[in-house]
Amino acid sequence: MLKGFQLAIQFFTALPVRREIEMTNHTVRWMIGLLPLIGGLIGCLAAGVIFTAELAFAASPLITACLIWLTFIVMTGGLHLDGWTDVSDAYFSYQDQAKRHEILQDPRVGAFGVLSLIVLLAAKFVLLLDLASKDQISFVWLIWIPVISRLMMAVSLTKAPLAKQEGMAYFLKGFLTGRVLMIAGLVSLILLAVPLVFSPELWPLLCMLLGGAGLFSMISSTFFKRAFGGITGDTLGASLEGGELWSLILVWCYLSIVMG
Repeated sequence: MLKGFQLAIQFFTALPVRREIEMTNHTVRWMIGLLPLIGGLIGCLAAGVIFTAELAFAASPLITACLIWLTFIVMTGGLHLDGWTDVSDAYFSYQDQAKRHEILQDPRVGAFGVLSLIVLLAAKFVLLLDLASKDQISFVWLIWIPVISRLMMAVSLTKAPLAKQEGMAYFLKGFLTGRVLMIAGLVSLILLAVPLVFSPELWPLLCMLLGGAGLFSMISSTFFKRAFGGITGDTLGASLEGGELWSLILVWCYLSIVMG
């Protein structure tokens, strides 16, 4: 389990783990099963950063939003953002599936990738800024969003069909079984329930986020199957980034509209 967690940190974060870990059935299964824990780690770090900033220099809403925004980007090293840009370039090329897969493998970034990346990052920043301006930033949903998005990634990687019989998604999927989802589900349950103890009034928001994530996962899975023939490493990254944006929109709707 420890080696799987270290492997997950190596694969899915920018944190340095200076140790060579062998990828076996056990370590890879734990790596994917503990993906929600990686999300919890990122969320806790973001919450810790803004808490420290508020204590140290009474951070303004703009600084608070910027710190959260940067923490999510820096902690992943832009790994999933790369998938978002690649998928955008491939899809908006309006080519057949074979050509789209060629574009996915192209290390260069095209105009559509750049534009979609700007839109994604700008939308996230604006939503965070608006929530910070209304003093509605909470460590609770800062933890929930990355946990749920990575739970959905584990589900997609385990259950969704592959677009091709090669690549990182194909390699990882070969190690996985249904037991991985049991681990991911249990870890997620703990990480989602603990913050709820401190803010029990937010349980409707948690239900909204879980329902919204499930709906987004089904829609994105269908979309990627039609556009690319299934999932790849890039589509998993794109789905995670899109899912986090969708969850942030739900948070904004709930806190700004429902809660007033």
